Amino acid sequence: MSHFRPVSSTATEDERKAVRRQKLRFLFNMHDTDNDGKITLDEYRTVVEELLSKSGTIETEVVVSIADAAMLEVASTNVPHMGPDEFYEGITFEHFEQILKDLEMESKMHIRFLDVNTATMHCGKLTS
Repeated sequence: MSHFRPVSSTATEDERKAVRRQKLRFLFNMHDTDNDGKITLDEYRTVVEELLSKSGTIETEVVVSIADAAMLEVASTNVPHMGPDEFYEGITFEHFEQILKDLEMESKMHIRFLDVNTATMHCGKLTS
């Protein structure tokens, strides 16, 4: 859960960057299921399928098409001169960082935790 802690208001710019990088690494590792340092098309398809197909309203073929199109877009951005018969090995962490460079992590990926003493006090009031 520490990946979801908000950055301290007293954190330096370097500390903020380090926290952002840790959060991005956490997200990257959720996709890189075989821990080989790359998010492959198959890994990305699995994540997209888990996110979109569980509702039952999207067919598996559509999910695969969405994942394939997104990966093709990433490939064309990361390897702009890739030939039609070349194989895109996957998204590296550096590519992942670049893709998400404009994502504001603090507002998108944090959970405010209660102070342990406050939580204990509230729990005590409920049980007494």
